[in-house]
Amino acid sequence: MMMDRKSSLLRRTKDYFFPPAVASAAEFKAFVTGEAAYLAQKSVFGYCRVKTMQDYDKLMGEALFRDGVEICRWEAYAGTLADTLVLVEGFLRPADPAARSRLAGHIATLYPDWLGEHVPPHRSDWTDRAEAFAARFALSRTAEPAQPAQVVRDTAALVHDIVPIADRLKRNDREVIYGDLRLHALAMHSQMLKRFDRPALVAALTADSTD
Repeated sequence: MMMDRKSSLLRRTKDYFFPPAVASAAEFKAFVTGEAAYLAQKSVFGYCRVKTMQDYDKLMGEALFRDGVEICRWEAYAGTLADTLVLVEGFLRPADPAARSRLAGHIATLYPDWLGEHVPPHRSDWTDRAEAFAARFALSRTAEPAQPAQVVRDTAALVHDIVPIADRLKRNDREVIYGDLRLHALAMHSQMLKRFDRPALVAALTADSTD
């Protein structure tokens, strides 16, 4: 039992300092959706905790506030998922035009598929967000690769608009939310640079795909 605990601790320590490479389609999905969820939760929950302070736990026990936080969290996730896919396409983008087209064409299909895996109670579908992503991605795939500090700006504005905090308390906080989200996006981008096996990922994501 003691050896099992030591082995588990060593494994966790190794994974923390030397995280495993992202080289397959399954690992790519886990990274993108996991990081997007983390960005959304940190920005929404973190901001709400700061603004409500010692009343946070009490407010989370009230349905109106709790439901508002959940709505904001899901809408933020729809934004950070789009942001992350735009960012990773720019990083993975091959030099070969045909491979580049195949990769972008495949990534374009991932957003509606992954977002549609869960439809929260306040929505009947994600059609509007899928259409918005399609329009955005059609432009970003042919532009210079996006930078992490800029890619989350619209999502930060969205969080500011719908987070369930009184307008008089959040009026001047748009840049605060953006600054926090930007820092987390930069950290995610750093992990991407360390962990992505670009040749393996491009091969995995373009296998049997057409634009």
